[in-house]
Amino acid sequence: RMLFAAAEFAAGGFEAAAFGFDIYAGAYGKIEKAGEAELARADFAVLPPVVSRDGENLFAPFSEKPIALSGLDFGGARVFHGTACPRTFAGSTDYCSREAFAVRNAVPTAQGAVKIAMEEPKQTVFGMRAAVLGGGRIARVLAGTLTALGAKTAVFARKSDARAWAAAQGAEAYDFRELCGRLGGFDCIFNTVPQKILGGRELASIKKGTPIIELASPPGCVGAVEAKGAGIRLVPAAGLPGRITPKTAGKIIYETITEIMAEEENR
Repeated sequence: RMLFAAAEFAAGGFEAAAFGFDIYAGAYGKIEKAGEAELARADFAVLPPVVSRDGENLFAPFSEKPIALSGLDFGGARVFHGTACPRTFAGSTDYCSREAFAVRNAVPTAQGAVKIAMEEPKQTVFGMRAAVLGGGRIARVLAGTLTALGAKTAVFARKSDARAWAAAQGAEAYDFRELCGRLGGFDCIFNTVPQKILGGRELASIKKGTPIIELASPPGCVGAVEAKGAGIRLVPAAGLPGRITPKTAGKIIYETITEIMAEEENR
Protein backbone atom coordinates (compact mmCIF):
# COMPACT_ATOMS: atom_id res chain seq x y z
CA ARG A 1 0.00 0.00 0.00
CA MET A 2 2.67 2.54 0.99
CA LEU A 3 4.83 1.75 -2.05
CA PHE A 4 1.85 2.27 -4.32
CA ALA A 5 1.18 5.55 -2.48
CA ALA A 6 4.80 6.58 -3.10
CA ALA A 7 4.36 5.72 -6.76
CA GLU A 8 1.31 7.98 -6.93
CA PHE A 9 3.28 10.86 -5.41
CA ALA A 10 6.09 10.27 -7.90
CA ALA A 11 3.64 10.25 -10.81
CA GLY A 12 2.13 13.46 -9.42
CA GLY A 13 5.41 15.31 -9.73
CA PHE A 14 6.82 14.83 -6.23
CA GLU A 15 10.29 13.49 -5.47
CA ALA A 16 9.27 10.31 -3.67
CA ALA A 17 11.46 8.12 -1.49
CA ALA A 18 10.57 4.97 0.45
CA PHE A 19 11.84 4.38 3.99
CA GLY A 20 11.70 1.08 5.87
CA PHE A 21 11.66 -1.20 2.80
CA ASP A 22 14.45 -3.73 2.38
CA ILE A 23 13.17 -4.56 -1.07
CA TYR A 24 13.61 -2.93 -4.47
CA ALA A 25 11.11 -0.06 -4.62
CA GLY A 26 11.97 1.07 -8.13
CA ALA A 27 9.66 -1.52 -9.62
CA TYR A 28 6.70 0.54 -8.39
CA GLY A 29 7.76 3.80 -10.07
CA LYS A 30 10.33 6.59 -9.78
CA ILE A 31 10.91 5.95 -6.08
CA GLU A 32 14.24 6.43 -4.37
CA LYS A 33 15.32 4.47 -1.31
CA ALA A 34 15.61 6.61 1.83
CA GLY A 35 17.60 6.04 5.01
CA GLU A 36 17.24 7.82 8.34
CA ALA A 37 19.55 10.62 7.14
CA GLU A 38 17.13 11.47 4.32
CA LEU A 39 14.10 11.74 6.62
CA ALA A 40 15.17 15.07 8.11
CA ARG A 41 15.56 16.58 4.63
CA ALA A 42 12.02 15.75 3.51
CA ASP A 43 9.31 18.38 3.09
CA PHE A 44 6.67 15.94 4.29
CA ALA A 45 6.50 12.33 5.43
CA VAL A 46 3.62 9.87 5.14
CA LEU A 47 3.29 7.15 7.77
CA PRO A 48 1.04 4.11 7.22
CA PRO A 49 -2.60 4.04 8.40
CA VAL A 50 -1.53 1.55 11.08
CA VAL A 51 1.50 3.44 12.41
CA SER A 52 2.48 0.78 14.92
CA ARG A 53 1.35 -2.67 16.02
CA ASP A 54 3.18 -2.67 19.35
CA GLY A 55 3.12 1.03 20.27
CA GLU A 56 6.90 1.30 20.03
CA ASN A 57 8.05 0.40 16.53
CA LEU A 58 6.96 1.66 13.13
CA PHE A 59 4.80 -0.88 11.32
CA ALA A 60 7.31 -1.83 8.62
CA PRO A 61 6.85 -5.50 7.62
CA PHE A 62 9.39 -5.17 4.78
CA SER A 63 12.19 -4.01 7.09
CA GLU A 64 14.54 -6.66 8.45
CA LYS A 65 15.19 -4.64 11.62
CA PRO A 66 12.70 -2.98 13.99
CA ILE A 67 12.36 0.78 13.51
CA ALA A 68 11.73 2.52 16.82
CA LEU A 69 9.30 5.43 16.58
CA SER A 70 11.23 7.28 19.27
CA GLY A 71 14.32 7.33 17.06
CA LEU A 72 12.69 8.81 13.96
CA ASP A 73 13.82 12.34 13.17
CA PHE A 74 11.76 14.11 10.53
CA GLY A 75 13.40 17.47 11.10
CA GLY A 76 10.99 20.16 9.98
CA ALA A 77 8.97 17.87 7.76
CA ARG A 78 5.19 17.83 7.86
CA VAL A 79 4.10 14.39 9.07
CA PHE A 80 0.90 12.71 7.89
CA HIS A 81 -0.02 9.67 9.95
CA GLY A 82 -2.78 7.19 10.65
CA THR A 83 -5.23 7.20 13.54
CA ALA A 84 -3.95 6.54 17.06
CA CYS A 85 -0.32 7.36 16.33
CA PRO A 86 1.68 6.45 19.49
CA ARG A 87 4.01 9.43 19.07
CA THR A 88 3.30 13.11 18.52
CA PHE A 89 5.21 14.80 15.73
CA ALA A 90 5.49 18.53 15.13
CA GLY A 91 2.96 19.68 12.55
CA SER A 92 1.43 16.22 12.26
CA THR A 93 -1.93 15.50 10.60
CA ASP A 94 -4.12 12.41 10.96
CA TYR A 95 -5.24 11.72 7.40
CA CYS A 96 -7.21 8.60 8.36
CA SER A 97 -9.74 10.66 10.34
CA ARG A 98 -10.82 12.45 7.17
CA GLU A 99 -14.34 11.58 6.05
CA ALA A 100 -13.23 11.31 2.41
CA PHE A 101 -10.54 8.78 3.35
CA ALA A 102 -12.99 6.64 5.29
CA VAL A 103 -15.61 6.69 2.55
CA ARG A 104 -13.10 5.81 -0.17
CA ASN A 105 -11.74 2.92 1.90
CA ALA A 106 -15.23 1.56 2.50
CA VAL A 107 -15.50 0.43 -1.13
CA PRO A 108 -12.40 -1.84 -1.29
CA THR A 109 -13.21 -3.06 2.23
CA ALA A 110 -16.69 -4.12 1.14
CA GLN A 111 -15.42 -5.77 -2.03
CA GLY A 112 -12.71 -7.61 -0.09
CA ALA A 113 -15.27 -8.79 2.43
CA VAL A 114 -17.45 -10.18 -0.37
CA LYS A 115 -14.44 -12.04 -1.78
CA ILE A 116 -13.84 -13.68 1.61
CA ALA A 117 -17.53 -14.48 1.95
CA MET A 118 -17.48 -16.50 -1.26
CA GLU A 119 -14.45 -18.45 -0.04
CA GLU A 120 -15.57 -19.16 3.53
CA PRO A 121 -19.11 -20.55 3.27
CA LYS A 122 -18.21 -22.10 -0.11
CA GLN A 123 -21.26 -20.62 -1.81
CA THR A 124 -22.26 -17.77 -4.07
CA VAL A 125 -23.29 -14.43 -2.61
CA PHE A 126 -26.50 -14.71 -4.61
CA GLY A 127 -29.05 -16.30 -2.29
CA MET A 128 -26.78 -16.10 0.76
CA ARG A 129 -28.33 -15.05 4.06
CA ALA A 130 -25.93 -12.35 5.25
CA ALA A 131 -25.92 -10.31 8.46
CA VAL A 132 -24.04 -7.02 8.74
CA LEU A 133 -23.36 -5.80 12.27
CA GLY A 134 -23.03 -2.03 12.53
CA GLY A 135 -24.35 1.01 10.71
CA GLY A 136 -21.25 3.03 9.78
CA ARG A 137 -19.73 3.79 6.39
CA ILE A 138 -18.34 0.29 5.77
CA ALA A 139 -21.55 -1.39 6.90
CA ARG A 140 -23.60 0.85 4.62
CA VAL A 141 -21.46 0.17 1.52
CA LEU A 142 -21.20 -3.54 2.35
CA ALA A 143 -24.95 -3.97 2.83
CA GLY A 144 -25.61 -2.26 -0.49
CA THR A 145 -23.01 -4.40 -2.26
CA LEU A 146 -24.35 -7.65 -0.82
CA THR A 147 -27.93 -6.75 -1.68
CA ALA A 148 -26.97 -5.77 -5.23
CA LEU A 149 -25.30 -9.18 -5.67
CA GLY A 150 -28.46 -10.99 -4.64
CA ALA A 151 -27.77 -11.73 -0.98
CA LYS A 152 -30.65 -11.70 1.49
CA THR A 153 -29.09 -9.05 3.70
CA ALA A 154 -29.95 -7.91 7.20
CA VAL A 155 -28.33 -5.02 9.04
CA PHE A 156 -28.18 -4.80 12.83
CA ALA A 157 -27.53 -1.26 14.10
CA ARG A 158 -28.15 0.78 17.23
CA LYS A 159 -29.09 4.03 15.52
CA SER A 160 -32.42 4.46 13.80
CA ASP A 161 -30.92 6.45 10.92
CA ALA A 162 -28.53 3.56 10.13
CA ARG A 163 -31.49 1.17 10.08
CA ALA A 164 -33.37 3.58 7.81
CA TRP A 165 -30.42 3.59 5.36
CA ALA A 166 -30.35 -0.20 5.41
CA ALA A 167 -34.05 -0.41 4.62
CA ALA A 168 -33.64 2.16 1.82
CA GLN A 169 -31.01 -0.13 0.25
CA GLY A 170 -33.38 -3.08 0.27
CA ALA A 171 -31.98 -4.83 3.36
CA GLU A 172 -33.81 -5.93 6.47
CA ALA A 173 -33.05 -3.68 9.44
CA TYR A 174 -32.96 -4.64 13.12
CA ASP A 175 -31.84 -3.21 16.42
CA PHE A 176 -28.94 -4.84 18.27
CA ARG A 177 -31.43 -6.02 20.89
CA GLU A 178 -32.72 -8.54 18.32
CA LEU A 179 -29.37 -10.26 17.78
CA CYS A 180 -30.12 -13.32 19.91
CA GLY A 181 -33.39 -14.08 18.23
CA ARG A 182 -32.22 -13.70 14.65
CA LEU A 183 -28.50 -14.55 14.25
CA GLY A 184 -29.20 -18.25 13.84
CA GLY A 185 -30.67 -17.78 10.40
CA PHE A 186 -27.56 -16.52 8.59
CA ASP A 187 -24.97 -18.22 6.41
CA CYS A 188 -22.34 -15.52 7.00
CA ILE A 189 -21.95 -12.65 9.50
CA PHE A 190 -19.92 -9.50 8.84
CA ASN A 191 -18.88 -7.34 11.77
CA THR A 192 -17.90 -3.67 11.50
CA VAL A 193 -18.24 -2.77 15.19
CA PRO A 194 -14.95 -2.44 17.15
CA GLN A 195 -16.61 -3.57 20.39
CA LYS A 196 -17.39 -6.94 21.91
CA ILE A 197 -21.10 -7.12 21.17
CA LEU A 198 -21.42 -10.91 20.93
CA GLY A 199 -21.58 -12.61 24.31
CA GLY A 200 -22.43 -16.16 25.29
CA ARG A 201 -26.15 -15.86 24.51
CA GLU A 202 -25.54 -14.39 21.06
CA LEU A 203 -22.89 -16.99 20.18
CA ALA A 204 -25.14 -19.83 21.31
CA SER A 205 -27.80 -18.66 18.86
CA ILE A 206 -25.48 -18.83 15.82
CA LYS A 207 -25.30 -22.04 13.79
CA LYS A 208 -22.11 -24.05 14.32
CA GLY A 209 -19.51 -23.38 11.66
CA THR A 210 -20.98 -20.04 10.59
CA PRO A 211 -18.14 -17.65 9.67
CA ILE A 212 -17.91 -14.24 11.30
CA ILE A 213 -15.84 -12.01 9.03
CA GLU A 214 -14.20 -9.52 11.40
CA LEU A 215 -13.73 -6.22 9.58
CA ALA A 216 -13.37 -4.04 12.68
CA SER A 217 -10.19 -3.12 14.48
CA PRO A 218 -9.45 -4.79 17.86
CA PRO A 219 -11.11 -5.86 20.05
CA GLY A 220 -13.74 -6.68 17.43
CA CYS A 221 -17.13 -8.18 18.16
CA VAL A 222 -15.91 -11.34 19.91
CA GLY A 223 -12.70 -12.90 21.19
CA ALA A 224 -11.07 -15.72 19.24
CA VAL A 225 -11.21 -18.10 22.22
CA GLU A 226 -14.91 -17.46 22.80
CA ALA A 227 -15.74 -17.93 19.14
CA LYS A 228 -13.80 -21.19 18.91
CA GLY A 229 -15.47 -22.48 22.05
CA ALA A 230 -18.86 -21.79 20.50
CA GLY A 231 -17.95 -23.57 17.27
CA ILE A 232 -17.93 -20.32 15.29
CA ARG A 233 -15.30 -19.57 12.63
CA LEU A 234 -13.83 -16.14 13.29
CA VAL A 235 -12.13 -14.80 10.15
CA PRO A 236 -9.80 -11.83 10.84
CA ALA A 237 -10.20 -9.33 8.01
CA ALA A 238 -9.16 -5.92 9.33
CA GLY A 239 -7.17 -3.67 6.97
CA LEU A 240 -8.55 -5.26 3.79
CA PRO A 241 -7.75 -2.37 1.40
CA GLY A 242 -4.01 -2.73 2.04
CA ARG A 243 -4.14 -6.53 1.88
CA ILE A 244 -6.39 -7.15 -1.11
CA THR A 245 -6.29 -3.93 -3.16
CA PRO A 246 -2.99 -2.24 -2.20
CA LYS A 247 -2.82 -0.22 -5.42
CA THR A 248 -6.22 1.33 -4.76
CA ALA A 249 -5.34 1.79 -1.08
CA GLY A 250 -2.16 3.65 -2.02
CA LYS A 251 -4.05 5.90 -4.42
CA ILE A 252 -6.57 6.72 -1.68
CA ILE A 253 -3.74 7.84 0.62
CA TYR A 254 -2.28 10.02 -2.16
CA GLU A 255 -5.64 11.60 -3.00
CA THR A 256 -6.45 12.33 0.63
CA ILE A 257 -3.11 13.96 1.43
CA THR A 258 -2.97 16.05 -1.73
CA GLU A 259 -6.52 17.24 -1.00
CA ILE A 260 -5.47 18.30 2.50
CA MET A 261 -2.54 20.26 1.12
CA ALA A 262 -4.68 21.89 -1.59
CA GLU A 263 -7.32 22.93 0.95
CA GLU A 264 -4.65 24.50 3.17
CA GLU A 265 -3.18 26.41 0.25
CA ASN A 266 -6.59 27.86 -0.64
CA ARG A 267 -7.40 29.12 2.85
